[in-house]
Amino acid sequence: MKARDFLMVLARKNMIASFNIILFILFLPGTGFAQPVPFTPDSIPMRGNEIVFEADFNFNLTKQEFHKRAFRYLNSELDPYSGTFLISNNDSTVCKITDYLEMSGNFAYVFAMYMTYDLKLNYQDGSCHLAISNITFMEKGYFEARENSERELDMPEYTAKDIMINKEYSTFTIKRASDRVSEESIKRINEIVKNIDLFFVR
Repeated sequence: MKARDFLMVLARKNMIASFNIILFILFLPGTGFAQPVPFTPDSIPMRGNEIVFEADFNFNLTKQEFHKRAFRYLNSELDPYSGTFLISNNDSTVCKITDYLEMSGNFAYVFAMYMTYDLKLNYQDGSCHLAISNITFMEKGYFEARENSERELDMPEYTAKDIMINKEYSTFTIKRASDRVSEESIKRINEIVKNIDLFFVR
């Protein structure tokens, strides 16, 4: 065989081997970040008239193991301002979560919101579905006043759609207030999806 022919055969074999490796990586089950492209403020997921963030995790785990790992993450690593388990079994986990979101303001003003939402995980052998829904926001001052009051207070509250789609939240002291709340809340949601994925890998 001539040297030129040998090199062509070798190059063809290397090309086939590289292609097979790429296919193996693409179709390898249960690896990587469950949400291939993180959520962004430019593409808010709507389900009907409500904003719902969803992600699917596919791993070679039983639903009992999904539940065990998800519970460990939610109970020890999520670190919200507050959280309550409403349901927790091998079929599903449902939590009511409140996170404290602090955006950069100025030296005289703390720009912060409390974000409350339902976090739901449904388990099947081999897969888990996450949905974050019923998202509401309340300004720091109003939220803390309501918490500290002995009577029920009617405080201004915003839905995710009010802020992320309709841009209804604004203040005199903060430019693009709705956008900044959207960015910080989506950052938190992406963090949750990524970390749940990591707990399923372990």
